[in-house]
Amino acid sequence: MPFVLSLARVLPLLVATAFAIPAGAQSFPTRPVRLVVHNNPGSALDVIARQVSQKLGEQWKQPVVIDNRPGGGGIVGTEFVVKSAPDGHTLLAAGDGPTTILPALGVPLPYNLKRDLAPIASLGELDFVLVANPRTGFKTLRDFVEAAKKQPGRFNYASAGNGSPQHFAAEQLKQAAGIYVTHIPYSGGPAGMTGVIAHDVDVMFIAIAPSLQHIKAGRLVALATGGEHEHPLLPGVPPVGQTYKDFVARTWLGLFAPVATPRPVLDQLTADAAKVLADPGLRTQLAAQGVTVTGYTGAKFEQILGAEARRYEKLVKTVGIRSD
Repeated sequence: MPFVLSLARVLPLLVATAFAIPAGAQSFPTRPVRLVVHNNPGSALDVIARQVSQKLGEQWKQPVVIDNRPGGGGIVGTEFVVKSAPDGHTLLAAGDGPTTILPALGVPLPYNLKRDLAPIASLGELDFVLVANPRTGFKTLRDFVEAAKKQPGRFNYASAGNGSPQHFAAEQLKQAAGIYVTHIPYSGGPAGMTGVIAHDVDVMFIAIAPSLQHIKAGRLVALATGGEHEHPLLPGVPPVGQTYKDFVARTWLGLFAPVATPRPVLDQLTADAAKVLADPGLRTQLAAQGVTVTGYTGAKFEQILGAEARRYEKLVKTVGIRSD
């Protein structure tokens, strides 16, 4: 009888403990979160990732640490996340390079977007701007195109690497304008922009965010923007599309997790990211840097990924960019 009475008293404690352990194990995050950025520090992706990570850290009461892992057009950082423990504590801030461009180019990849990565939320879109070194004398898109037509091969352009969004943008312009300009690939957008500022290269398409301060300081000249309309941060700078119909040059950014991450954690990540991206203060802060916050989640974000993949597949055929 004493044994029975003791068990009766202890049993409720055992039951409570049994339920408490899984609940605690499923709480997220339980430690600092690593946010891998597949670009160099100072890139547009890095800029938005740092500001979003700060807001997420405040919400989670856990640090969100930026881990820049550039290389291979974004393959290095993306593969690292794919192979990380799928517990939500290692996330990927990615652009279109390693997710939709490289697959469109037929590059052999150690991962598959649909098979290995779970899309959490789209972070934002960034229009490109075509910038030139002041010593070129170019003031407008027309100046550049006319000079390139008069001296084919005389001028060159920088990109963030072969197959990068900047590469695609410049090749689209070359085709639309009927000009020949030499491609000089760099290891990232900031490096390419530095090359233009130093006048090692003449022009470059780059996101407005990292280039704006240099444009304002006169180190770069804004010739044209890549959106459908004039950009509010660059008044008086016309879009390329005013001269060449349907021309658009921009990039998008998104947040991803390893696909095997438990559904409750993915749901929380999606909800928390959506909440952060809806914050008016963050939206205003990023808009001042040329970033249009989107915050699409679920089916909407997956739809965008599919549309972007098809767009780049079409561009690969029409523009003729190869992976080598």
